[in-house]
Amino acid sequence: MSIVGTSVTNAYTIKRRKSIHKNLDDPFLYQIPSPSSSKYHPKDGRQLRDINDFDAFITKLDSIKNELLQNVQSRFFEGAWSGIDYKITVLCLLWYITSSISSNLSKLILYSFPHPVALTELQFLISGVMCLLFTIFVNHLQKPRLTHTSLSRCLNNFPDGILPSYLDGNFNRSIIDKFLDPSKTVFRTTLPLGLFQFVGHVTSHKSTSVIPISLVHSIKALSPIATVLYYKVWKGKGYGRMTYCTLLLLVSGVIITCWSKGGDKASSNTRSEIFLGIFFAFISMIIFVCQSIFAAGILAFKKAEKVNLLPSKNSDYDKSYTHSPLQLDKITILFYCSCIGFLLTLGPFLTNELVQGRGMANDLTWQVFILVLLHGFIHFFQAMLAFQLLGQLSSVTYSIANILKRIVIITAALLWESNLNFRQVFGLVLTVCGLYGYQKWGKSI
Repeated sequence: MSIVGTSVTNAYTIKRRKSIHKNLDDPFLYQIPSPSSSKYHPKDGRQLRDINDFDAFITKLDSIKNELLQNVQSRFFEGAWSGIDYKITVLCLLWYITSSISSNLSKLILYSFPHPVALTELQFLISGVMCLLFTIFVNHLQKPRLTHTSLSRCLNNFPDGILPSYLDGNFNRSIIDKFLDPSKTVFRTTLPLGLFQFVGHVTSHKSTSVIPISLVHSIKALSPIATVLYYKVWKGKGYGRMTYCTLLLLVSGVIITCWSKGGDKASSNTRSEIFLGIFFAFISMIIFVCQSIFAAGILAFKKAEKVNLLPSKNSDYDKSYTHSPLQLDKITILFYCSCIGFLLTLGPFLTNELVQGRGMANDLTWQVFILVLLHGFIHFFQAMLAFQLLGQLSSVTYSIANILKRIVIITAALLWESNLNFRQVFGLVLTVCGLYGYQKWGKSI
């Protein structure tokens, strides 16, 4: 009877096992599922290998990214920027700023003091006085008790050929007997340069008094055309097609700028006065081109070097100079050019401005006089910066810096006039492209 009951109970248990009511005494309820029965187990290990390959790919991408960042940092920040001479860069920026201020000051002065010949005479006078005072100051610092001062060491940083080499601290021997007692070589060198300075400054101030300063410097930017014509006609040099393409861009930019509105002062002038101002600007440009060609033949120059758009410590300093027989320092040349320009301007000043120009004394107010003094000081400081850069840069790199200076002056003048329009911006862009292209590809064959 018991055997029969036990079998019935087991059968009953087995029968109830498939129902929804679970038997808590059933041991199958407490078994942990084996890995082979898991629903998400990777089949044959392929999914696990795919995950490992993806992680390896991400790790490799991170390593490549870090390597690229290190290369960019080492080559750009440590390589490119470390080669820039920040001293030369600051000098260039100061040169651009002083040139822009000087150009716009001349326009402001001529607006209240419409006497360009008188302004030229005052500019020559102030420039000569500044050269003399600066030379006396440098000579004073050459005394034995002052040679070790910081200011004296700072003046010793000027390149060779800027200051007179005979300054020794003795005023009579250095200033009276040498600096103020010019030789025939000094007159033979500075007389043509002084004549160029006289005509160039008078025509430049004449044009500035009539047309906007941005238009004046846009016309002066045509100097490469005059240079190419000179070497093509008189020297017989040939130029490639790229040279003429860049000159075409340059002419197009200047023409577009000329046809743009010139500002309030220009709009009040008649058409004949505007064309007269453009004519004087062209004459000024040609005069300064002739001056540059003449000065290149008699003054000291440096050998050609590798061109760098940014000054480099390693490439822009070449200590091998090639001097002409007429070796004069720049201060002496600037002083006697100013004196000759002053004497040449004295005749037109006395006959035209002082005698016939009855309103000149009334126009020369204290405010105008202070602006004239400030303009003369800034002009002298600008010339000293140009001498400093000319002595430390190659001729090609200096010409690039001079082109950038012209672009900065035109841009600053447009902003000063507050008359920006699309044609002026487009003309400026064409002028910049033409100047840059001429400097880069405008070489003789």
